Amino acid sequence: MTVMLPVAVGILIGVMIWMICDGRTERTERLSGLSPSPARPSSRIGIVAVLSSITSFVRNGGTVVEAFEELAERTYPSPTITVDRAMEIFDAKRSDDETEERAWRVAVNVTMACQVSELLGCETARCLSAVSAAYRRECLMEASRSQALAMPESTMKLLAALPVVTVMLGEIMGASPLTFLFGSLYGWLCLLGGLTCYGIGLLWIDALTKPLRDDAEVQRDGRA
Repeated sequence: MTVMLPVAVGILIGVMIWMICDGRTERTERLSGLSPSPARPSSRIGIVAVLSSITSFVRNGGTVVEAFEELAERTYPSPTITVDRAMEIFDAKRSDDETEERAWRVAVNVTMACQVSELLGCETARCLSAVSAAYRRECLMEASRSQALAMPESTMKLLAALPVVTVMLGEIMGASPLTFLFGSLYGWLCLLGGLTCYGIGLLWIDALTKPLRDDAEVQRDGRA
């Protein structure tokens, strides 16, 4: 009993530190998007800002090629926009929460918008605005999906830590739950029943969130 008490206290402190550090990590990741850092230089203005910059440049009388050359800080040997050239800009300017896959999709869409503008003679700025609006809707959908999944994920973390914390608190208070669970037949039955309910609860939460995850994967595969 005297040996189990320090072990119980150590495990309890470890669980509490893990929960606190996890929250601080998420807060740090959110704040890292507000200020430049070595991992996120100020040049990473984000894909939305790049699209807005190119659209504004074209509306003010410039060309798409000139806008990309200004962002790339060099001139192109041919006055055309290709997927590789657009990808170079968007990948270099994307923010930390924007993936390379997103940058590639936007590069393809911008290139197609420029080609449509040349073939049909429609206004290039309007085509670029349509690409920007579509990307904003995509970001909004993914943000809404992440918010919908945040609560179940937090619940799963709480369920993972709560039984351990409860047992450790019982040891600290002198109730000796470990002795009961591992030292008698009724304890083993209670432990087996608790683990069964615990597993069913986790599977239930996973089943509730699975449609959202599957929908996100289908949309990513469809846009790839």
